[in-house]
Amino acid sequence: MNESNDESDLAFPKGMAAYLRTRLQLASIETQEALTHFKGKVGPLFLVLVCATGSYFLILAVLVSLLGKLLSLLGKHPILGWELAALLLAGLHIALIFAMKKRIIQKPTIPLYEYSRAELEHDREWIKENNPKNRNSSAD
Repeated sequence: MNESNDESDLAFPKGMAAYLRTRLQLASIETQEALTHFKGKVGPLFLVLVCATGSYFLILAVLVSLLGKLLSLLGKHPILGWELAALLLAGLHIALIFAMKKRIIQKPTIPLYEYSRAELEHDREWIKENNPKNRNSSAD
């Protein structure tokens, strides 16, 4: 009788190890799929970022130049020109940085990983219900 009790005590850890091994294999397969998908997008994404950055700076230079010419037409004051235009656009960028920083540090309104947490809670309940040590102590 003692041997069968030892076997049931070992069955749960073996089952748990098999369960964890299966979960890790699934996570590994999904990670490999995601990496394969991501690798195909890295080159084009980098090129898009370089082109977008270059275009942004060219447009910004044109805006500074045009705004500077407009300001210089308003008066012959030495501060009115491309320098003031650059300062105004820099101020706009700083305001955007602070606005985006506020959005970035804002806590999410919906709970993250809802399905994963529910699955983990379900697994914990199943482990509690099927743990042979819990059954043995309640039977005594």
